[in-house]
Amino acid sequence: MSSKDKRSFDDEYIRYVLDTYSDSVIRLCYTYVRNTHDAEDIAEDTFCELIRTCPEFESTDHERAWLLRVAVNKCKNHLKSARVRLSEPLTDDMSGDTVPPPGEGGDVMEAVLELPEKYRVVIHLYYYQGLSIREIARIRRTTSATIGTQLARGRSLLKKKLEVR
Repeated sequence: MSSKDKRSFDDEYIRYVLDTYSDSVIRLCYTYVRNTHDAEDIAEDTFCELIRTCPEFESTDHERAWLLRVAVNKCKNHLKSARVRLSEPLTDDMSGDTVPPPGEGGDVMEAVLELPEKYRVVIHLYYYQGLSIREIARIRRTTSATIGTQLARGRSLLKKKLEVR
């Protein structure tokens, strides 16, 4: 089920896409927004965009890259919105709202989430999503060299954070 045209965006295909990619998209969104509810909302918007635009994909890799790119763009738009920039938490303890997705807790994930965005996202895509540096560069719209550098710097920062713990 790698290439779909507009006629094939039926219930079966939508179910396939959600089953295959929803967890990955939500986790990626969470690395950007650090809020489970917002990550789920952005993931939902990403899948709605897929249904609205009905793009044609050359392969499952192209399909996954498209979804992740759309999710990244939606996360960036969300973070730029005035609602997010100007809002403050209702309480100091919003831990129930910023818990990593199921199965992703622990010291390593906490340390990853503390990294600056450009390192956090690259590490997530590389280690948690299993994407290559080339695929990440395409999604982030930059060069492979830049991604390699961000990955190396992110690993270094992560190592320092984990040594302190």
